[in-house]
Amino acid sequence: MKITVATLWTNQLKPMQDFYTKTLGVKLVEETETSFAVQIGTSQLRFELDTTQQAKQYHFAFNIPGDAFQLAKDWLQQRVPLLIENGEDEIYFENIDAHSIYFYDPDENVVELIARHAVNPDKSLTTFSVQDVLDIGEMNVTTPDVAVVGARFAELGIVRRDRQPIKPDFLNFLGEAEDGTHLLLGRAGRPWLFSPKIALTSPLELEIDNQMHVRLDRDGVLHRK
Repeated sequence: MKITVATLWTNQLKPMQDFYTKTLGVKLVEETETSFAVQIGTSQLRFELDTTQQAKQYHFAFNIPGDAFQLAKDWLQQRVPLLIENGEDEIYFENIDAHSIYFYDPDENVVELIARHAVNPDKSLTTFSVQDVLDIGEMNVTTPDVAVVGARFAELGIVRRDRQPIKPDFLNFLGEAEDGTHLLLGRAGRPWLFSPKIALTSPLELEIDNQMHVRLDRDGVLHRK
């Protein structure tokens, strides 16, 4: 599974566009009065203007080459403050052999750069730039109906990475481990790593593998488009 397009909503379109295109230097590929899209490696990240003022909270990760973590960290911390947890500005996930760092965008979405050493390809880079980001590697899917949404994803062939049943009270990582891309399915109310921000049910649309389209509405109900 690969996330080819992810569409999120924002109340402050221009600051978000300036952040991604100017602060991070991501390529702008589409712009209208109510939306913009940037190219994240082989993925596209889109933001639509939300006029409802509904509170939203997103967490997503960008995959980086498996051998480029320190280069990427040096590049990122020249542009944005890194988030800190327990005095540390990075984390190693032993179970998946990956290093991550975290930062906020203007909406204070929790954004992550992750180097999955056993999965993401090595690039033998000497310097890092935003063009070296591989793709969108994680996207939260927050809903009050975790079991129902998990069953719906299973019908579409997207199951937990460990092939175990959905656990409604936990964060479920959907998608094959070897693909390096996961949907993080869980309930509202849980804090994200490296942030006191609480997960909120938030609308999103996803295009998966250039063909499958799904939409999570504002109530956390999943629809096949």
